[in-house]
Amino acid sequence: MKKVLVNNWPTNAAIGVFLLVLWLTLRVSIQQNHGNLIYAADDAYIGMAVARNIACFGVWGVTRYGFTSSSSTLLWTLLLAVTDYLGGMEQIGPLLWNVIFALLLLVTAGAILSYYKVSQRASFIALLGLIFLLPLPTLVLLGMEHTLQTLLTVLTVFLAARVASNEYPGATRRDAILLLFLAPMVTSTRFEGAFLVAATAGMFLLVKRWRLALGFGFCGTLPLFAHAVISISKGWFWLPASVLLKASLPNSGSGLGFLLSLVNPIVINFHEGLHTLVLLVAVLLVYVLAGGRGSSSTESRQLMGALLVVLWIAHLEFVGGSSLYRYDAHLCALSLLFLATQLPVFTPRLPSLVSASTWQSARNLACGVLALVLFLPLAVKGGRLLWFLPQCTTNIFEQQYQMGLFVRKYYQGSTVALNDIGAVNYLADIHCLDLMGLANPEVARARRRRNYQLEDIRNLARATGTRIAVVYDIWFPGKIPPEWIRVGRWTIPNNVVAGGDTVSFYAVDPSEGPHLAESLTDFSSQLPPDVYQQGK
Repeated sequence: MKKVLVNNWPTNAAIGVFLLVLWLTLRVSIQQNHGNLIYAADDAYIGMAVARNIACFGVWGVTRYGFTSSSSTLLWTLLLAVTDYLGGMEQIGPLLWNVIFALLLLVTAGAILSYYKVSQRASFIALLGLIFLLPLPTLVLLGMEHTLQTLLTVLTVFLAARVASNEYPGATRRDAILLLFLAPMVTSTRFEGAFLVAATAGMFLLVKRWRLALGFGFCGTLPLFAHAVISISKGWFWLPASVLLKASLPNSGSGLGFLLSLVNPIVINFHEGLHTLVLLVAVLLVYVLAGGRGSSSTESRQLMGALLVVLWIAHLEFVGGSSLYRYDAHLCALSLLFLATQLPVFTPRLPSLVSASTWQSARNLACGVLALVLFLPLAVKGGRLLWFLPQCTTNIFEQQYQMGLFVRKYYQGSTVALNDIGAVNYLADIHCLDLMGLANPEVARARRRRNYQLEDIRNLARATGTRIAVVYDIWFPGKIPPEWIRVGRWTIPNNVVAGGDTVSFYAVDPSEGPHLAESLTDFSSQLPPDVYQQGK
């Protein structure tokens, strides 16, 4: 037992560091939020609301009153629903699942580094990179599916590359079978997993593994097909509304317009997330240099690099980044692992400044400084996200969570118009008019046609009998119907993650104004002291 612990010390030590950092961050967050466990994104509560409605009412929807195709993650929602049904752990479920998947990610990454004979010191540094550069505690406290997505992506790419290279024949059959199980999990965790399924199936075709390519592609598309059939039958779209509304699609007009529409998203994403440019350049550079040092293009490490480049390009073109690494965490983690696995190709052992000659010491020091400069954007962003993580949870607690408590107390069972639908629908039982379209197909269709105007909002509010609206004014310039009466506003300080500092409360029907004003006045004593309330 002692020998096993010593041999696996990088993974064990990394797990200890991760749990310590997570515990400290969680402790600060709970203290700031008056003893409440709060997640750092309102979207986390969308999944929690859907899971609760599945477990309690058998309805896949943000509310219990009907089906909604609001999220691109199927597997994560089902896991939360199982947790709710068996243990009733609605609030803590996302935290428990994320901790489990984060630990499995560290164990899997440690095993991959060991497989490629990366030194223990280098392995430990690489695992620390996963913890602090992603950063992993942030993914956990987002309360969403991104740790699971990262784990599945890393495992799938490694096994696929090993099968395609046939460098470990004794495990090829086992790995191939495991890949067939992983394929539907990849796409059902997040729909952009289809890029990974397509790239992997294409790689198997190139190495003439025809049956595995077809089997992997078929298994990977099953969740997409099942969702499309159910969603269309319910009057929704073949893809989730979140994917359709956020996806970047090429312009099918002129040739020049098509070319610019392909290049523009990549340039924008590089500008908004410099870390993506750094990682993609680093992966390409190491891939080329490793080939120059004799690594065959069919070696598993090189195949991992080729898959990674394809995935980065597809991601930058069609998905893009986010301020919290939500969408690109799996590729950042895979990039860090790929770069670490190539270390034995360039340096059989970690350079030592003490034992090396003066020239070698200077060269090693210069390489180290260059690496630090190149990875500075990644380190700065990871450090900032970890430092501001408790404040992110506090933003959600002081704004969306309080909105949910307010609506539950005064407007339970009513129709409420919202633009952030997560916490309110999780905490309250309402009929929801989602003005952004994630939970309303009519709004989603109007937004996709790019003619979503004031009259659409007015008509939808009248048709649904909406009593109040709780929205960011800055999200709807010139689109708030003039007959709506703004009764009050809440403003939060030190905003990091919320869509706006100030949320406004509107009486959709003027006759609702006095009751809304009275309710806001009554609720003001329950608001956190940092929230500034304005109004009648």
